[in-house]
Amino acid sequence: MNKDEVMKSLKEVNEEIEEIIKSLDEPTDGDDDKNDDPDEKRAKLEKLEKRSNELISKKNDLESQLKEIEEREVKESKLKELRGMLNTTKTIEKRGTEMEKNYNVNGAEYRSAWVKDLMGKELNTEERAALTSANAVIPTGIAEEVYSVVEASPLVDAVDVSHITGYVTFPVETAASDAAWVAMGTAATDGTDTLTPITLNAYKLIKTVEITADISAMSVNAFEKWIVARLADKILKAVNNAILNGTGASQPSGIFKVKNSATGTFTKAGMTYKDLMKVLAALPTGYAANGTLVMNRALFYGDVLGMTDSNGQKVCVADAQSPAKFNVLGYPVIIDDNCPADKLLFGDLKAYKFNFASDTEVKPDASVGFRSGSVVWRAMTLADGNLGDARAIVRFDRATA
Repeated sequence: MNKDEVMKSLKEVNEEIEEIIKSLDEPTDGDDDKNDDPDEKRAKLEKLEKRSNELISKKNDLESQLKEIEEREVKESKLKELRGMLNTTKTIEKRGTEMEKNYNVNGAEYRSAWVKDLMGKELNTEERAALTSANAVIPTGIAEEVYSVVEASPLVDAVDVSHITGYVTFPVETAASDAAWVAMGTAATDGTDTLTPITLNAYKLIKTVEITADISAMSVNAFEKWIVARLADKILKAVNNAILNGTGASQPSGIFKVKNSATGTFTKAGMTYKDLMKVLAALPTGYAANGTLVMNRALFYGDVLGMTDSNGQKVCVADAQSPAKFNVLGYPVIIDDNCPADKLLFGDLKAYKFNFASDTEVKPDASVGFRSGSVVWRAMTLADGNLGDARAIVRFDRATA
C-alpha cells in the first residue's frame, strides 16, 4: 500500500477502536443488565476483546508501515537533494570547463591552435575562428618566452629595454649645473640644465625560417619548444649586433655608430695593466658605479684574462656563482663576438635605449617551398635603439703603432 492507503486504513482502524471503547463506556440499565444472559454477555465481551486485539495488531502493523514509508520518503528526499547537488556540481564543472577554455591571445587554447596552425595541422571551428579573429598574432606566452630568452642575453640585459608600441621619445640630459649654496635672503640663480629628446622609431627586424615536412610531423609541445628556441636565437643575434654595430639606416644606431671615434688607445702588442687603468679612468665617476666592459673573445682571452697588476695579482677573476662570468677589478665583463676586433667599450650600458615597438609577428608562405614540401615562416618585429647619453660609455681601440 502507498502512504495514502495506509493512512486511510489506519483512520478506519482508529475509528473502529473508538467505537468499541465507546460501546464499553456506555452506561447500561440495571434491570436490563440483570436480565442479560451471562454467557451471552461473556461471549459478547470476548468477541469485542478479540476484535480489539485484531484492531490493535492491525494498527501497530499500519503504523509500522507508515513509519517505513515516511523513513523511505526522508531517504528519497535526501537522495533527491544529493542528486540535485550532483547535477549542480556537474553544471558548475561544465561551466568551469567552458570558462577555462581561453581563446584569447594569452590563453592556452589559442596558443595550442597557433602552434597547430604553424605545423599545418587541422583546426576545429573554435580554433580557426580564434586565429582569424586575432589575425593569427603570436600568443602572448610564446612572445614573452621569446623575449625572455632574448633579454637573458648579457648584452641585452645590460641595456635599457622597453616594450612600448610605436615611436617612443626619451628625454636625455645634455647639460646640467650642480646645486649651489645660496645665502639667506638671496635669490637663487636659474640652472643651465638642458634636455635633448632621443626618439626611437619602429624598424622592421625580419627573419625567415624554413620548416620542412619532417619538422611539421613533430608533436605540438616539441614543435612549440623548437619554434620558441629558433625565433629567440635569431632575434637575439640580430639585436645583439644592432646594439653594438647598428648603422642607424632603417635599423638601430649601435654604440660604435655613436662612439665613432676612440676615446683612447691601448698598446698594440697587448693591453697592459697601465692601459686598463687608462680605460677605467676615462669614464666619468657618475657612470662608473654601473660600469661594464664589453669586448670580443679574442681580446678578452688574448689580452685581459692573464693580466696582472703591479703586485703580480690577477686583475680578472671568475664569478664564484657562475664561472663562465668574469669580473675585471670588480667590473663585469660581457664577451660578445659582435664587438669589433681590437676594440672595447666601458661604461653604463643602461644609457643605451632599445625598444620593441611591436610583438613578433609570425606568418607562413607555403609557395616558396612547394617542390620540397617545406613552409617558410617569416618572423617580424619592429624595434629601434640608440645611445641616449654618449658620456656614459668610453671606447678604446688597439693602437696602430
